[in-house]
Amino acid sequence: MKPLIATDPAEVDGHRVVGRLGEGGQGVVYLGEAADGRRVAIKMLGAGLDDPDAREHFRQEVGYARRVKAFCTAQVLASGETGGMPYVVSEFVDGPSLAQVIEERGALHGAELRRLAIGTLTALAAIHQAGVVHRDFKPGNVLISRDGPRVIDFGISRALEEAEPGGDHLVGTPPYMAPEQFGGQQAGPRADMFAWAATMVAAASGSPPFGTGDLPALVARIMYAEPELGGLDGELRELAVRCLAKDPQERPTATRALLTLLGHRLREGELRGTGEHRLLAEGQQSAAPPAAGSGAAGSGAVRSGGVGSGAAGLRRRWALVAGAAGVAVAVAAAVLLLRPAPTPPVPTAVPTPPPAPRQGPIPLTSTSELKLPDTGITLHENPADPVWVSSYHDQRKGGSFPSYVRDPARGTFAFFGNLEEPIVSPGGGYVASLSGTRVRRVGFETIRIRERATGRDHEVRTVDKPATLWEPAWSADGRRLVATVMEPGGPSRAVGFTVVDPAAGTARTVKVAGAGSATYAWGSDGASLVHGTHDGAVRVVDLDGRPLRTFRGLGEPAPGGVARTEIGTVFATKCPGKAGDVCFWDEQSGDRKGMTRLPAGSAFRGWLDERHFLTTVPDGRDIDVVMMGLDGRAVRTLATGPRAEIDQVRLWFTRR
Repeated sequence: MKPLIATDPAEVDGHRVVGRLGEGGQGVVYLGEAADGRRVAIKMLGAGLDDPDAREHFRQEVGYARRVKAFCTAQVLASGETGGMPYVVSEFVDGPSLAQVIEERGALHGAELRRLAIGTLTALAAIHQAGVVHRDFKPGNVLISRDGPRVIDFGISRALEEAEPGGDHLVGTPPYMAPEQFGGQQAGPRADMFAWAATMVAAASGSPPFGTGDLPALVARIMYAEPELGGLDGELRELAVRCLAKDPQERPTATRALLTLLGHRLREGELRGTGEHRLLAEGQQSAAPPAAGSGAAGSGAVRSGGVGSGAAGLRRRWALVAGAAGVAVAVAAAVLLLRPAPTPPVPTAVPTPPPAPRQGPIPLTSTSELKLPDTGITLHENPADPVWVSSYHDQRKGGSFPSYVRDPARGTFAFFGNLEEPIVSPGGGYVASLSGTRVRRVGFETIRIRERATGRDHEVRTVDKPATLWEPAWSADGRRLVATVMEPGGPSRAVGFTVVDPAAGTARTVKVAGAGSATYAWGSDGASLVHGTHDGAVRVVDLDGRPLRTFRGLGEPAPGGVARTEIGTVFATKCPGKAGDVCFWDEQSGDRKGMTRLPAGSAFRGWLDERHFLTTVPDGRDIDVVMMGLDGRAVRTLATGPRAEIDQVRLWFTRR
């Protein structure tokens, strides 16, 4: 903020003018303060509104702008004239502009970029639903606040545009203007969509899609050249391409684009009244960074959602994952991975392989505690732990369902996204995430892959609808991911599996008959999978889906897949006919290698190391996440929390 000068007003609309926030072609922006201390932004317009008709039109436009719902926008609070100068009073947003962020920090990536895209689309959808067109959407008119992006200055440009009929004055910022704006046409909502896509490209790469510089050359590129999309990728890149179409009618509306990014399959016509409000609320929630979240110095987490009861419904079904390689627990079985499987040959075209998972046994005692922010869950850790909580997902009722991923260097958790299911690979090379909105998508699904070394995200196309993916699990070496393919036709109808190679950016789906409701987990060699069948058998198949071995009468498979343990290379099941017992079976022969009786109400969640597995154990109103020995004795408590929270805050354990 700069100090006031002699000609600046001392007060506007009952607000004391404190200082200058900025100055541009449209006028000066001041920081104002009400009697109760509330701060506002006051924009004094000094150009383009010299005649009474123009001023009347300006008042009308600001009236429309005041109807805009307060979703990811800076609300217009008042307008008027003082000293012959029109002004607009709006909500003050304490944060830098996107233009400043790009200049000072560089390009945005991953979840931060996605939140920006969703938040600004939410704002444009709200603006357009109120009958307003922004006409100057650009990085300078997006503010980055602590609760997410906010769009400002909507409604003002239209009044200025219509005050210059037939003139040579361009209303807008050329690198972000649509082709029709240079052809003498008034800008409509789809021009805002062109500007939105140009802004996303600038945010992802540091430069708008048609560059900057000499105006005639810039206009020619906008009118006739193909855009340079820089760092945009995946679904966001596809959407930007559509929004940068030369023909306005080929661009989606803001509402349609928002539905796309949120994964909704609804038509716009189905969003009347409360539906529109719910969509904007979801967009604002999805754009918000975590309220609390970074801070967990050295703690572990269990994948707790679903832990406890195999309840029905999308939320609970989504929560119960388990299995090696980073699964979640439902408490996480993913812990999985004991010794890594033999590393398959790496083609020369593949990038540097991800780091190898840390090996060794887990210490028998904890030395530190960490309380997860905004929960009653405490994690108990030891700096020597080779297995730790690498991510967690808060899906408690009424929330925005945020997810957090752990920084491998600092041990803290950072916000990853809302309605995401992030699972870190053993060794920490990748984060894979299925969006909770994927079941509402049409056409096909994708899985989001983040490369930890570069921080870049990309989307890998997986299954065509109506199929959907469930319960992804990493291989022990952290190089591939398997997920179960489900189709409609009864509760949890498994029809096969998909193997994702994040380095190659590919996914291969294999249909397998007779899978029933079982999920797929990795075998010990990284070249086979184990799953239950519709008739109660346990089957081992290769990665082409061909049966290798079938075992009958062993019971329902437990989470975690196959692991190398001190009693051999085994998989676990719920012992047939013995409720509460867990049996361990040889992967090759199907011979029983051991059995453990669990405490009442407990559940096996996967292997931690060669001698210990993960369980959830009821303790009054709480649930303990416990490391248990093969004799059924609790060795160490890894996390504790209220039953209702352990059942809703999912923690994933993986090898570091």
